[in-house]
Amino acid sequence: MKLATFVAEGHERFGLVITHPATGTEWVFDPEETETRLQRYAAIPTSPFAASRPRFLPSRPWPHELASFLALGDEGMSAARRLQDFLLRFLEGADQGLLVGAGYPISAVRLRAPIPRPRLYFGLVQNSPTFWRNDPKRTLLNIFPQGHARPQGGVSGPGDAVWVPPDSGGFSWNPEPGFIIGRGGKDIPVEQALEHVAGMTVVLDLSSRYYHQRFHDLPAPPKDWFAEATASWLGKMTDTFCPMGPYLTTLDEIGSIYNLQITTRQSGWQRDCSHTNSMLIGVERLIHWLSSFMTLYPGDVVHMGTMGVDGLPLMPEFTFGPDDYLEGEIERVGVLRAPVVQSGGEDWRSEDDPGRTIHPSAAVRDLILADHAEIEQPQEWSLDQTRHFWTTYGNCHNAEEIDGLVPSALPRILNGPARALGLSEQPLRLSPRATGLILCPEIAFVVKKVASRVREEDADDYILGYVAMASVKDLSFREPLREPVTPQEWNMPEVYGRWGDGYNRVSTSVMPLDSAAVPGRVMRLALDGVGEVMGNTDDYQLLAPRLLAFISSQITLFPGDIVTLGEIAARLKVPAGDRLPAETQLHVSIDGIGTVTCPIIDNRLL
Repeated sequence: MKLATFVAEGHERFGLVITHPATGTEWVFDPEETETRLQRYAAIPTSPFAASRPRFLPSRPWPHELASFLALGDEGMSAARRLQDFLLRFLEGADQGLLVGAGYPISAVRLRAPIPRPRLYFGLVQNSPTFWRNDPKRTLLNIFPQGHARPQGGVSGPGDAVWVPPDSGGFSWNPEPGFIIGRGGKDIPVEQALEHVAGMTVVLDLSSRYYHQRFHDLPAPPKDWFAEATASWLGKMTDTFCPMGPYLTTLDEIGSIYNLQITTRQSGWQRDCSHTNSMLIGVERLIHWLSSFMTLYPGDVVHMGTMGVDGLPLMPEFTFGPDDYLEGEIERVGVLRAPVVQSGGEDWRSEDDPGRTIHPSAAVRDLILADHAEIEQPQEWSLDQTRHFWTTYGNCHNAEEIDGLVPSALPRILNGPARALGLSEQPLRLSPRATGLILCPEIAFVVKKVASRVREEDADDYILGYVAMASVKDLSFREPLREPVTPQEWNMPEVYGRWGDGYNRVSTSVMPLDSAAVPGRVMRLALDGVGEVMGNTDDYQLLAPRLLAFISSQITLFPGDIVTLGEIAARLKVPAGDRLPAETQLHVSIDGIGTVTCPIIDNRLL
């Protein structure tokens, strides 16, 4: 079965993609409207279905979004398959005209990414043997997941233009196999992991050089891994830089997910050829690993890294007009084609193209068109409005002494899953995999409105206010590593350690405050029965305006997004062997900002 998200007659919906028996072309059918039309047909006394009145999802209405449909699990998939089988037979010999308007030729609709706004869009890196095989200096390969979380603004669909912004410095790209979660879960066993996969899709992984160049232009560029990751991975998070599609193809259509050819083309020229059997970490182990510290949800998307050449370069001769495109094909999964518009070159899109008149990113356009582009007042904010959680690293004045990170005029910052956030008062359940912990008081800000290319001096207009944060970092992620390790392998645990469900607790209300008033505030953290630490917001090197302006240079921030200024020097460590007292409470306060009080339930398997 192939499932798609599409826009027809001004409405976004999901549908079944079939080859229409009358035309031999692909059509997409809205399940709800199709079933409604069939019921109307069956109501005619002389209809052949007058007695049987076929129903396919009798217990509830059909959802309008693909992620919501996937949340129905086996009930939804079984209903969709029954509908597909019935539909094919019906279109072969019954009233084909009845379903015009319930179904549309693919050529007559605008396809979106199958999951246009994924809550998690996680991409592995260095997941093929070429990274080890081609480097004479590598003597050991750690089979350790290394990857990043992309923001929703990076998602684009089939045929949507990838918009290359000014000063991007060019880009490189490659296709990757993507997997869409159907049934969510936590602590999913490896042998059951594929039962949680709804299907596959094609992902195009693009990366701009913009942030690399920003760091390179510094008088003394920092050489640590966090600066390198910021430069590289923010380039991957650029608006529209991760197309997905064209469909969700269910696994029963595919066979072995490790026996698929991947072909890369650019404007008809073949650029690369690879194979899914090149994965070092398979999707089963990735799902098992991710779910060991975060809950996976229907509609989450993971892509498995480059199987062939990493980062196909663009030659000076490559320009992009209306007939040029990037294309990735995965055997039995689909073909994803993305046109490209380079800022400063020919913009071949029509004058009324919404990607030109409103915003390049489809997810951002959705917010603007739905009148959700701004949170007017701090009291209107709620955590369910937060789509992205941006974390700053090495931003305290003692970072060189504590973390080995020299001061930098540019922030080291990465995106993370919003599910790593939680509110004060809600219990925090430590993952069984957790061992030692580091706890820290932090200050974070909440984005007020769609923020793109914000100047540092204007940043306060885009900040709704500040919240107190209690961060908990799990130290277990380094344990599987074996020396010698790369800087990336050694430092990824610092990132993942904060990604557990609700490991970053924030105060329930947002305090409106000018950024100039942030310094000089006392920060306290106490863990009942363990200890307490105290610090000051003066400890931060870079403040919110610098962070906001830096990210939004190429990446659009969403209203409700949370950006933490990061750890300060005052940190409380809980050793791996120490069991926390029962009914332990974590307390954080920042003078004039807010407080966090959070019960901790210690589920660690020490």
